Amino acid sequence: MSDLIRLLVVDAFSGHYPDHIKNYSKGLPFELIYPEKDDEDSLKSAAENAEAILCYKAPLPGSVIKSAPSIKFIQKHGLNLKNIDLDAAREAGIPVATMPLMRNATAAEQALTLMLCCVRKAMPGHRAVADAEYLKLGIEPIVTSQWDMNTNWTKIEGITELFGASVGIVGLGDIGMEVATRCRAFNMDIFYTQRTRHTKDVEEAFDATYLPLDELLAQSDFVVLIIPHTPETEGFIGTEQLSKMKSTATLINIGRGGLINEDELAGALREGQIGMAGLDVYRREPLPESSELRGLSNIVFSPHAGGGSYRAWGTDIPGVLGNIQKFFNGERPRGVVT
Repeated sequence: MSDLIRLLVVDAFSGHYPDHIKNYSKGLPFELIYPEKDDEDSLKSAAENAEAILCYKAPLPGSVIKSAPSIKFIQKHGLNLKNIDLDAAREAGIPVATMPLMRNATAAEQALTLMLCCVRKAMPGHRAVADAEYLKLGIEPIVTSQWDMNTNWTKIEGITELFGASVGIVGLGDIGMEVATRCRAFNMDIFYTQRTRHTKDVEEAFDATYLPLDELLAQSDFVVLIIPHTPETEGFIGTEQLSKMKSTATLINIGRGGLINEDELAGALREGQIGMAGLDVYRREPLPESSELRGLSNIVFSPHAGGGSYRAWGTDIPGVLGNIQKFFNGERPRGVVT
C-alpha cells in the first residue's frame, strides 16, 4: 500500500492554481488527483479514491462528498466556506479546516493602512514635519522631556481614532474576513453587505452584522470595498451611493478601480459630501496626471500596492499542504470548523 496521501485538488481549472499545487507539493507525501473536466460528474469520479480534498474557489457540492467513501479530511484554501457543502461534510463526519492566507492578509493590511493614514492624518502630518512648516507658524523648537513637549505643533485638525468607529465591509469574503479580524482588534463595530448573507455562526465568528447596502452606507464611518469588478459592479459607488454616506465618512477601495465613478468621487470629496477617501486601485493605472482626484487634500493614494511582497503562494500553499499532513500524521490540524 502506498504511503502517499491521495489528494483531490478540486480547482483543476482555476488559472495557475493547480500548477502552484504541483510545484509546492514536490517532495511531499501526496498523490495529486485532478478531475478530467470542469463538471460535477468528473469531480465525483475523481473523488472516488481520494483520501483528502483541497478546495480553493471551485464549488464542492454535497453529492461529491457523499460519493467519496475514502475521504477523511477537507482543507479549504482560505477562510470563506461558502463554496463547500458543510452540511454534507458534517453528515459524513468529515472534518473541514480553513487556513488564513498571506495573499488575503496583505490586502487586508493595505485596507487598514489606508484607514489609519486617513484617520490619523498621516500624509499632512508627514508633509508638515518634512517641510518644516513650524517656521511659517513662528514656533521655536524646544528640547523635550517627559512632561515638556510640543503636541501637534503643526495644528492639524481632525485627527481621530479607529477605536470605537464603525466599518462597513462590502464583500465579507476571504479578504473581508481578514479586514474584519483586524478591525475587531481596534474595537470597531463591524457591518457587512453582499449578495448572499452569511450564516449566523460566520457572523458571530467575525462579530459582523449584516446590513443592506443603503443602511451600511448610512451607518458606517468607513466603507471598505473588496468586491470583484464585474459588469454588475461597474461604477458600484457613484453620486447616489456617496450621498447616503456620512459627511465625515471615509471610503476605502482595495478591490478594483472600476467599482468607483472617480469623477463623482472627486466631486463628493471636493464638496465635503464625504470626509476622505483612501485608494489603492484606480480605473486607469497609473492614475493619470489629468485625474481630478490628484489635486484633493482629503485623499490618501497608494500605487496598487495591496499585493504586498508577493510571497503569498510560497507561504500559503505549503501552509495548507502542511495542515493536511498534520491530520494524517495524527496531529491536530489548524482551523477545523466541523
